Amino acid sequence: MKEREDKSVLTEPRCPFCHEFFERPHNVTTDLGFFQGGICPCGAVYACDPTGRNLGEAFVDALTYACKEDWSLAWGLVPDEDYSQNVLNYNRRMHRVLPKRGRANDRVPSGKLIFIKVREGALRG
Repeated sequence: MKEREDKSVLTEPRCPFCHEFFERPHNVTTDLGFFQGGICPCGAVYACDPTGRNLGEAFVDALTYACKEDWSLAWGLVPDEDYSQNVLNYNRRMHRVLPKRGRANDRVPSGKLIFIKVREGALRG
Protein backbone atom coordinates (compact mmCIF):
# COMPACT_ATOMS: atom_id res chain seq x y z
CA MET A 1 0.00 0.00 0.00
CA LYS A 2 1.30 3.45 -0.92
CA GLU A 3 2.06 5.71 2.02
CA ARG A 4 -0.02 8.88 2.13
CA GLU A 5 1.74 12.22 1.96
CA ASP A 6 2.14 13.81 5.37
CA LYS A 7 0.60 17.27 4.92
CA SER A 8 2.15 18.46 8.19
CA VAL A 9 5.62 18.63 6.59
CA LEU A 10 4.46 21.07 3.91
CA THR A 11 5.01 24.73 4.59
CA GLU A 12 3.79 27.99 3.12
CA PRO A 13 5.65 29.32 0.07
CA ARG A 14 7.59 32.23 1.54
CA CYS A 15 10.67 34.02 0.24
CA PRO A 16 13.80 33.06 2.20
CA PHE A 17 14.94 36.70 2.21
CA CYS A 18 11.84 38.73 3.14
CA HIS A 19 9.48 35.93 4.28
CA GLU A 20 6.63 37.23 2.12
CA PHE A 21 4.53 34.82 0.06
CA PHE A 22 5.81 34.23 -3.46
CA GLU A 23 3.75 33.35 -6.50
CA ARG A 24 3.70 29.93 -8.11
CA PRO A 25 6.53 29.73 -10.70
CA HIS A 26 5.39 30.75 -14.17
CA ASN A 27 7.01 31.31 -17.57
CA VAL A 28 9.37 34.28 -17.40
CA THR A 29 10.31 35.45 -20.90
CA THR A 30 13.97 36.31 -21.56
CA ASP A 31 16.02 37.25 -24.62
CA LEU A 32 17.01 33.58 -24.99
CA GLY A 33 13.60 32.03 -24.36
CA PHE A 34 11.97 31.49 -20.98
CA PHE A 35 12.35 29.82 -17.61
CA GLN A 36 9.96 28.82 -14.86
CA GLY A 37 10.24 31.24 -11.95
CA GLY A 38 9.28 34.67 -10.76
CA ILE A 39 10.23 37.80 -8.86
CA CYS A 40 9.46 38.39 -5.20
CA PRO A 41 8.32 41.89 -4.18
CA CYS A 42 11.66 42.24 -2.32
CA GLY A 43 13.51 41.93 -5.64
CA ALA A 44 14.72 38.35 -5.27
CA VAL A 45 14.47 36.33 -8.47
CA TYR A 46 13.64 32.65 -8.26
CA ALA A 47 13.84 29.82 -10.77
CA CYS A 48 12.31 26.38 -10.54
CA ASP A 49 14.04 23.10 -11.26
CA PRO A 50 11.08 20.69 -11.18
CA THR A 51 13.28 17.57 -11.09
CA GLY A 52 15.81 18.81 -8.54
CA ARG A 53 18.54 17.50 -10.85
CA ASN A 54 19.36 20.54 -12.99
CA LEU A 55 19.93 23.26 -10.42
CA GLY A 56 22.82 24.75 -12.40
CA GLU A 57 20.54 25.84 -15.22
CA ALA A 58 18.02 27.29 -12.76
CA PHE A 59 20.88 29.18 -11.03
CA VAL A 60 22.08 30.68 -14.34
CA ASP A 61 18.52 31.66 -15.30
CA ALA A 62 17.87 33.37 -11.95
CA LEU A 63 21.24 35.13 -11.73
CA THR A 64 21.21 36.50 -15.28
CA TYR A 65 17.58 37.61 -14.99
CA ALA A 66 18.37 39.32 -11.67
CA CYS A 67 21.15 41.18 -13.56
CA LYS A 68 18.64 42.36 -16.18
CA GLU A 69 20.07 39.77 -18.62
CA ASP A 70 23.53 41.37 -18.57
CA TRP A 71 25.64 38.20 -18.80
CA SER A 72 28.94 40.03 -18.29
CA LEU A 73 27.67 41.57 -15.08
CA ALA A 74 26.22 38.26 -13.87
CA TRP A 75 29.50 36.35 -14.35
CA GLY A 76 31.49 39.13 -12.72
CA LEU A 77 29.52 39.04 -9.45
CA VAL A 78 31.05 37.46 -6.36
CA PRO A 79 28.85 35.04 -4.38
CA ASP A 80 28.03 36.13 -0.81
CA GLU A 81 29.50 39.54 -1.58
CA ASP A 82 27.44 40.80 -4.52
CA TYR A 83 24.49 38.42 -4.18
CA SER A 84 22.96 35.86 -1.85
CA GLN A 85 21.37 32.60 -2.85
CA ASN A 86 19.08 30.12 -1.17
CA VAL A 87 17.78 26.77 -2.38
CA LEU A 88 14.41 25.43 -1.23
CA ASN A 89 12.87 21.99 -1.70
CA TYR A 90 9.59 22.57 -3.50
CA ASN A 91 6.40 20.65 -4.19
CA ARG A 92 5.17 22.27 -7.37
CA ARG A 93 1.82 20.49 -7.47
CA MET A 94 0.90 21.74 -4.00
CA HIS A 95 2.89 25.04 -4.23
CA ARG A 96 4.55 24.28 -0.93
CA VAL A 97 8.09 24.47 0.41
CA LEU A 98 9.37 21.27 1.99
CA PRO A 99 11.69 21.04 4.98
CA LYS A 100 15.42 20.78 4.22
CA ARG A 101 15.51 17.26 5.59
CA GLY A 102 13.16 14.96 3.76
CA ARG A 103 11.65 11.86 5.22
CA ALA A 104 13.91 8.81 5.14
CA ASN A 105 11.39 6.85 3.06
CA ASP A 106 10.75 9.68 0.59
CA ARG A 107 11.66 8.07 -2.74
CA VAL A 108 10.32 10.82 -4.99
CA PRO A 109 12.82 13.64 -5.52
CA SER A 110 11.43 17.06 -4.79
CA GLY A 111 11.78 19.96 -7.12
CA LYS A 112 14.02 22.85 -6.17
CA LEU A 113 13.64 26.59 -6.18
CA ILE A 114 16.74 28.74 -6.21
CA PHE A 115 16.38 32.30 -4.98
CA ILE A 116 18.97 34.93 -5.94
CA LYS A 117 19.05 38.36 -4.36
CA VAL A 118 21.58 40.76 -5.87
CA ARG A 119 22.75 43.51 -3.56
CA GLU A 120 21.68 46.91 -4.84
CA GLY A 121 25.21 48.28 -5.21
CA ALA A 122 26.25 45.33 -7.38
CA LEU A 123 23.82 46.32 -10.15
CA ARG A 124 25.21 49.81 -10.49
CA GLY A 125 27.79 50.03 -13.20
